[in-house]
Amino acid sequence: MSDKKHIEENWWTPDQVELANDLSRIWEKKIFISLLGYSIPIEGGRMLTRLLPGEIMSEGARLEPNAWDHEHCALCWNKIMEKGGDFEEGYCDGKDWLCLECYDQYIAQNK
Repeated sequence: MSDKKHIEENWWTPDQVELANDLSRIWEKKIFISLLGYSIPIEGGRMLTRLLPGEIMSEGARLEPNAWDHEHCALCWNKIMEKGGDFEEGYCDGKDWLCLECYDQYIAQNK
């Protein structure tokens, strides 16, 4: 019998519940570093995204230095950034970020 428990807070979205209970994710502790980004025109404005290594920007895109200057914890929305945020480091699985507190409270205890 497994001693893993289902984790859920009443304010979480279904995506947050799934994230907290997905034991297949591999979380790595990292210091957040700002990244280049670019914006692309969309109807009514521009959309900002980070520039991935080796990625080629599409026509009409505009380089935005240090555009990706923070992430948010996927569970509590605390800001993770180099300076001035709630945390300068967190846990990342390559897609989502968790602050140190949420990782300790929800992920580490359920391993």
